[in-house]
Amino acid sequence: MLAGMDEHTAVNQRLWDELAPLHEASRYYDVASFQKGSSTLGALEVNEVGDVSDRRLLHLMCHIGLDTLSWAHRGAKVTGADFSSEAIRIARDLAGRIGTDAEFVRVDVREAAEGFDEPFDIVFLSRGVLMWIEDIPAWAQTCARLLRPGGVFYVLDIHPVALAISPTEGGQLVQHGPYFHVPQRPTVVRKDGSYAVSDAGMTNQESREWSHSLGDIVTALVRAGIRIEFLHEFAADDQPTDDSVPVDHSGRHQLPAHFSIRGIRD
Repeated sequence: MLAGMDEHTAVNQRLWDELAPLHEASRYYDVASFQKGSSTLGALEVNEVGDVSDRRLLHLMCHIGLDTLSWAHRGAKVTGADFSSEAIRIARDLAGRIGTDAEFVRVDVREAAEGFDEPFDIVFLSRGVLMWIEDIPAWAQTCARLLRPGGVFYVLDIHPVALAISPTEGGQLVQHGPYFHVPQRPTVVRKDGSYAVSDAGMTNQESREWSHSLGDIVTALVRAGIRIEFLHEFAADDQPTDDSVPVDHSGRHQLPAHFSIRGIRD
């Protein structure tokens, strides 16, 4: 367990330590194809982050490092950070196998600002990350402290609405959890697997997750000193892989599925 880790984070760390090797072997992550040269980055994040050549990029909550290494292949000087020792072990091993220069550091995102000597040009987070953060204002402050003045912040994640509700085939809405953050009251989830593996026979099946409204996320970033350049929202049938600008859904009943935010550290 990392120093200063609370009970909720410790539960999640055990889950992700067990999931990491399962994900490495899964068809979802397809590490074999990655080793042959494929990229895990979509056109959306590549276009919205912009040119990364020779820029120091920190990938927070990097998991097993495929996105991190994909940024390295686009010319960035990359560092991946994650609280799972197993994920970091796999990421380092994979970087060695494919001969890619990358640094991977085991650190809790809450303590990341103390873990590096120099600020970064880019701080990047992607897909399914904010649900694991209890204190969004503290997270935003950490991201700002990790950036040099003028540095780029970018997050692509599941939309809070999609985490709270979803439509049935009959058009009814089903609520899965709260939309607004409830302090010190995480949602307890029990599942034998993840989005990538199912019926895995896991020992650690419990996770602790938090909800955050889009307003809370944006406000926290602004108060941390990150000037928002854009907030994009993507409908449920627009998987954000090919377009950097949301599609016009005038006259169509849609719910948001993903969002992206890019900002500059003032």
